[in-house]
Amino acid sequence: MGGLLNSILARVLALTFGLLVLTLAALIVIMQTPVSGRVFDRAIAESADSIAELVWLIETSPPEAEGPILSTYSSRSRIAWVVNGFSGELAPDRRRQALLVSADAAVTARLQDREIRFDLVGVVELARRRGANPDLFYNTSSALQVAIALADGRVLNIWLAPSIFYTRAPFAPYFLIALVLVGTVLLGFALHWVIMRPIRALEHDAERVGLAETAVPVSETGPRELRRLSQALNRMRLRLDGLIREREQIMVAIAHDIRTGLTKLRLRTDGRETVPVTEIEPDLAQMERLLSDMMAYARAESPLAEQELIELRAFLVALANAAPQRIEITQDEPSDAFTIAGNRLALARMTENLFENARAYGKGWVSLCIKRDASGLIIAVEDDGPGLPENQLDRVFEPFFRGESSRNRATGGTGLGLGIARAIAHTHGAQIRLSNRAQGGLRAELVFPSDLRM
Repeated sequence: MGGLLNSILARVLALTFGLLVLTLAALIVIMQTPVSGRVFDRAIAESADSIAELVWLIETSPPEAEGPILSTYSSRSRIAWVVNGFSGELAPDRRRQALLVSADAAVTARLQDREIRFDLVGVVELARRRGANPDLFYNTSSALQVAIALADGRVLNIWLAPSIFYTRAPFAPYFLIALVLVGTVLLGFALHWVIMRPIRALEHDAERVGLAETAVPVSETGPRELRRLSQALNRMRLRLDGLIREREQIMVAIAHDIRTGLTKLRLRTDGRETVPVTEIEPDLAQMERLLSDMMAYARAESPLAEQELIELRAFLVALANAAPQRIEITQDEPSDAFTIAGNRLALARMTENLFENARAYGKGWVSLCIKRDASGLIIAVEDDGPGLPENQLDRVFEPFFRGESSRNRATGGTGLGLGIARAIAHTHGAQIRLSNRAQGGLRAELVFPSDLRM
């Protein structure tokens, strides 16, 4: 609930509601000031004819008709009732009485010689009077009470609660247009403060984002949507930083290995006019293998090309059967096909790297296990070697990192095999993880999610 209330939508709704409440409060406050006098003067002039007709109907109608007449006259903007005399709050007002009897209709002439008193009733006084007399309940912020003496000595009381808007030409269109323009400007500034201000701050922070360790991340503040965007930018920054550092590590390792190979060649040829090919061939082969693996690693996370439909069970079993060393194969339901769209050469390289890693570090036994569950197709390559320390199960995917420190091709290779396998798995939507077997050895597990199945 807290996250929902902190979203942009919630802020816009809250802002709109707040502006409406503030507008209503402003109108109520305005109606308590002398400015409201103009509104009530307009209401008197507009209601003069109906008031004079009401006085005439009450005085000329039988007593039993008085209640229906008063009920018919009452509306959302006015209410009328008859009492025995004037209340103490009422006072004469010659200016307003002149407005009341100056209408063009002849019926208003009946009001000229009558005693008429007025009282401007504010919101607090209205609440007090409604509490004292619930029958006179009237929901408004302020009202003008008009009291007119009747021929029988009683007093007709009328409360007028006019609209603050002009209701007659030529003022109404201009007033409404001005009101809409003011409301639009206020809402625009408010929306800019609520929405655009955090966006501008995010833009400013994004301009300062760097990839160095001392770089300042994007500030994760503001509405929920902007916080998520900031978090995504920070995650992207970390990924880019890791990618750049990984590439730097790769370049340093390439330079080191090639320099090592050249140094060996230089030592073998130092002071000799001819050198047997058999002496330099291992060094050249190692450098060639390094460059080949580097190209494969660099291309492993590139978008897939030349995709085709591949039935993984049959494909993996064929690779295991073609391996130079025997691989034990187990499947849960061999007939349960699992077909994906992928690159055949890349998947073959990934699987062969896992086989090669198991052969290099195992004692001779390699197993391929294929099974299906709710998560998808699970492929496990296991060996019976020494396994890895727990703190190295993730690090071995890093370029040139191996559980043993040598760079001998027979044991450690170039240190890129598992990194290439993981990159190819990611480009195919799969996940790869390592774990130690309880019986001893290492387990490399590939998971192809069910939604990849064609």
